[in-house]
Amino acid sequence: LIVYYLTAERVGSLWDCGEFILGAYKLQVVHPPGAPLFMIIGRFFTLFAEWFSNDPSDIAFAVNLMSGVCTAFSAMFVAMTTSILSKMAILGRNEEPDQGQSYAIAASGLVAGLVTAFCTSIWFSAVEGEVYAMSTFFTCMTIWSAVKWYSLPDVNQHDRWLVFSLFSAGLSVGVHLLSLLALPALGLLFYYKKFKNRNLFGALISVAAGGAYMVFIQKIIIAGVPGLWQVMEKLMVNSFGLPFHSGLIPTVLLIGALAFFLLVYAKKEMKYYLQLFTIIATLNVIGFSLIGVIVIRANADTPVNMNAPSDAMRLLPYINREQYGDRPLLYGPHFLAQPVNSKTEKVYGRVGDRYEHVSDKINYTYRSKDKILFPRIADRTPSRKAIYNMWRERPVDYEGKPSAGDNLGILFKYQLNWMYARYFMWNFVGRQNGDQGYFNWDKASGNWRSGIGFIDKMKLYDTEYEPDRLKNSQANNNYYFLPLIFGLIGLFWHLLRRPKDFLFLAMLFLITGIGIIIYSNQPPNEPRERDYVLVGSFFTFAMWAGMAVMAIFEMLREKTKIKSGIAAAGIGAILALSAPAIMLTQNFDDHDRSSHQASRDY
Repeated sequence: LIVYYLTAERVGSLWDCGEFILGAYKLQVVHPPGAPLFMIIGRFFTLFAEWFSNDPSDIAFAVNLMSGVCTAFSAMFVAMTTSILSKMAILGRNEEPDQGQSYAIAASGLVAGLVTAFCTSIWFSAVEGEVYAMSTFFTCMTIWSAVKWYSLPDVNQHDRWLVFSLFSAGLSVGVHLLSLLALPALGLLFYYKKFKNRNLFGALISVAAGGAYMVFIQKIIIAGVPGLWQVMEKLMVNSFGLPFHSGLIPTVLLIGALAFFLLVYAKKEMKYYLQLFTIIATLNVIGFSLIGVIVIRANADTPVNMNAPSDAMRLLPYINREQYGDRPLLYGPHFLAQPVNSKTEKVYGRVGDRYEHVSDKINYTYRSKDKILFPRIADRTPSRKAIYNMWRERPVDYEGKPSAGDNLGILFKYQLNWMYARYFMWNFVGRQNGDQGYFNWDKASGNWRSGIGFIDKMKLYDTEYEPDRLKNSQANNNYYFLPLIFGLIGLFWHLLRRPKDFLFLAMLFLITGIGIIIYSNQPPNEPRERDYVLVGSFFTFAMWAGMAVMAIFEMLREKTKIKSGIAAAGIGAILALSAPAIMLTQNFDDHDRSSHQASRDY
């Protein structure tokens, strides 16, 4: 937290930060799908700025500090989660560690927490007033509380931790949806704890069940509740002549009645899991109800009032982010496809004291021959054509239909390699500079590098002869593979020691990394680097880096003459702490925004 305080920007940052700072300061309506919980918590931080300072820039500083506080707690949750998983890996649920094991377990958590705190992508969001630091906080809290539940004996009383974990995930919807990506992995924990006869098929079903609950939150709660309000609103206002927002009353009554009768039925029939599901789902609805802040403030017509989601008809398109369009994931048109027809949907809005048909939403249709499976090369923005052709090594004006190889080339060369593996290496191997990398053939911008000369020469160029602009870049950070090496040591140790728990972390690692890449289906080129959305994958790998302490500890006790548990734990901790130490020293100068004034001056 001290590091984040020292490096936090003292004014607003560029991009969306100014919008979110204004949204927090005066509870204004930010861009879809809104961030009501961020606004509410941010408002408390801005109050401290108003109470203790007359400098308006301190309002921005306070919101930036909120991100630092959230990230510091995120690192703490990662540390506690790693300690729990390390203890279970060597002792299981019920045994207690000896003194040496206790030190090693604590050190594993310390290393994981510090690696998390000083990851370049996590630190970036920790010093600016954006939603991603708070989103990381809720994701880490969701995972920690689920792992704590998993580590406790299997009695119903302890299921309160599971309820809290899923309530945390539900609350996070008021900040960002990234926390929901943990749910498929949490399904594995539920399966491993609640079922005695386990197999691969059951594990897959549990992951699918976690994914199904994620879809339930997105489709039934986030989209379904406003959809129900929309139906009730039109009925109350247009049919019964009641005032605007009257549809809220039957909406709340219907949802409350459903929850009440499900709880009564579950208790009467002794259906414990139905009761548990109903409680969790009800808490998720309560968490989502924070979206009401957006509607209330939109009706106040604040200066920042993005899309003005002031009633049920305007709220649903706002939540669904309709202004951004959609990117088909499984089947859809390629980037050269031309629409052949269109379908329209009626859009209703306020006209006088009723809701009337005011416009149409247009959806284009395409020929089947212009559609491809698993479309990765699909963005039809005119400016993308030349860029797609460059990535598929064609002339920029080439009009040929993309082949399956072209499509998969975008997946592997651009999305998985350039937009994930490159970011992963930034965080655990090193970074070339702070320039945005647009193309993998540009050796001077945005690449990863290690600081080891012959490797960087094979990857990029002979760094001995690089120009001063590159050599002296503050974002030229070299970790010499140390965080990656310790992460791999911990990964393999965890796999061998506790395969089922390893599978949980591996699932979390994949879903919050490659899973996001597949789902977001990013086209080239993005307006800025997108590493900040992948931090779930990075802090998961940081947990394995922390477990390297346990691997070294056990190796020293078993393979050497060092029999003292405290000494073995100390050596393991000192060795593994070299990773966050080099990350801190290398990253500090480029993440120190304490003297940045560019956005204010601009």
